[in-house]
Amino acid sequence: MSDPLTAIANPGLASSPQRAVVLLVGLGAAEVEALRGRLGAGCEVLAVTGREAGQRLLATRRVAVVCLGERCAGEEARRFIAEEPPAAETAPPPPLHIVAAAGPDPDLFQELVAEDRIFYLTQRPPAADELAALIQSAVRQFALGRAPRGPRPAGESAGVTIEIPEVLRQLASHPSPAERAEVLARAVREILDAERAYCLLYDPEDDTLVGRAAATGEERRESAAVGIASFVLRSGMGLLLPRSGRDPRYDREADDPEGDGSERLIAAPIACEDGRVSAVLVAVRPAGAAELTTGDLDSLARLAAAVAPFLPLPDAEEIAQRDAALFRREALEHYQLLEEPHDPLRISPAWTRWSYWTLLAALVAALLFSLVFDVREYASGTGVVWVGNRDEVTADAGGTVGAVEVAPGQRVEAGQMLVLLHGAQEAAELARIDQELELQLINRLRDPSDPGPEQALIALRTQRQLASARLGERVLRAPSAGTVSDVRVRPGQYLTAGQPVLAIAHDAPTGATGAAGAGPAPALSVVVVLPGEVRPLLRRGMPIRFEIAGYRYAYQRLTVDTVGDEVVGPNEARRYLGQEIGDAVQVNGPVVLAKARLPGPTFVSEGRTYRFHNGMHGTVEVEVRSEKILLTLVPGLKALLRQGRP
Repeated sequence: MSDPLTAIANPGLASSPQRAVVLLVGLGAAEVEALRGRLGAGCEVLAVTGREAGQRLLATRRVAVVCLGERCAGEEARRFIAEEPPAAETAPPPPLHIVAAAGPDPDLFQELVAEDRIFYLTQRPPAADELAALIQSAVRQFALGRAPRGPRPAGESAGVTIEIPEVLRQLASHPSPAERAEVLARAVREILDAERAYCLLYDPEDDTLVGRAAATGEERRESAAVGIASFVLRSGMGLLLPRSGRDPRYDREADDPEGDGSERLIAAPIACEDGRVSAVLVAVRPAGAAELTTGDLDSLARLAAAVAPFLPLPDAEEIAQRDAALFRREALEHYQLLEEPHDPLRISPAWTRWSYWTLLAALVAALLFSLVFDVREYASGTGVVWVGNRDEVTADAGGTVGAVEVAPGQRVEAGQMLVLLHGAQEAAELARIDQELELQLINRLRDPSDPGPEQALIALRTQRQLASARLGERVLRAPSAGTVSDVRVRPGQYLTAGQPVLAIAHDAPTGATGAAGAGPAPALSVVVVLPGEVRPLLRRGMPIRFEIAGYRYAYQRLTVDTVGDEVVGPNEARRYLGQEIGDAVQVNGPVVLAKARLPGPTFVSEGRTYRFHNGMHGTVEVEVRSEKILLTLVPGLKALLRQGRP
């Protein structure tokens, strides 16, 4: 490993005549000797056994790096850093702290990390070569006035390139560093066949790593002092971990927010020409995927070397100049060329007066609107077209339909034939009885004294009445005059006794007429099914808006004629509507039934006229409450108004 401390004498330490000093607190003798061998003679390595000895040493001299080992961990290390004596204005920058054994609760150091007083933090001590790389990077940054500089990645050689013209072309077409980071993240995911990949940009202004969440795409910032990615940034070393969660440096929020620690992880730094690390490439595979190899790490390092020129890192002077420039140079030049001074912000009195009166007028208009207009509450339910005063014609006996003599909408008179059932058997029986009756009558005339024919005639007359009645049952006739509104049978259909055949609607008492040639129109009304809780609010004469299903905007303006006195259940509501239409209406919970009369037998929709039919349904709305808008906005006014009433 090259020694970055051989050229430690540089302008960054011109104010301190001492060499860079590495203070090792809480490390064993073997660990100290191993670090001295790796760090070389470019810096002075001092080892102390406890916090008190370290505090005494800091009081007499300034050191470049303080490394806290396993014997000075947790709360002991936090107190050591927090109680350091403040540095004088002419002294070199304060030391960089490497907490190599933070313990199981790294949250103790959260405040120190936010104050940028910790260079790197890990729960358990890393390997000796990794710790040496961290110390070397910290010493170099201390020597450069804590500018973010670090060594080149291990194994990188000048002139190493990778054939990725498509990736480089995409990087060149995206000027924003964030967009270039997204391009690199996608390239890493494809090259390594990873489930997730990140390109974390280093922001030296606030010492954070900036990236985007793979799932949401939102920006996330994490401290550069915690996590595997931060270790790669600080040390400049690539890492290959078969299980990321087993490594003491792993931090889920900083390294892989969507992981659980069981994934395979690989990371490599992107270093500029001067050795500063500008970004870190991280790739993750699930635990069940193929293992990551050193060849994958070499591929990632070659990709990082090829794309390094596209992610430059500003130096400390550029950052300082950028922070000092509060205004744009062009704006300042334009302001200097003005002949007369101008205020930064001028408020026009005319504009403020106009705005004031406009807002006042809007407020008065809103108040008047709330006092004049009402807020109406509507109860919604289902409405069903119902033909009142209907007679249901049913089959008195079973049989097969022979002929249907009427059609829907046809005017019929009382006793008119409606449906004829097959009655061949009944007709044959009646003919047989008539024939026997005729024979017995002849026998009675031949011998009037014989009592046998007389008794036979009496029995045959009774049988003929029964046979004639059975034959009459084969013909269904209209029980009253009206209009046929429903025909449910066809020729050849078998009927059972009591089965509905058709319906006859009585004429409307008002004398309204139907279609041409159809006679008087039947009485039509709408049965309204509303939720039971609105029954106390319903009364006769309330307006109803009825919209027929399937005919948009075909509204019927009706008025409540009758309201049921009781709230009934779904079964009772269906029974009231009848077997024909009760099953087609969905009723849930307790309801109240009301009725409204339709103005006529027809309605108009989109310029065309249609007839109402029994069972047509739709939605109804009934206005049940109305109050001023002001009372709705300020409910407390209702109580004040009620107090003045007797």
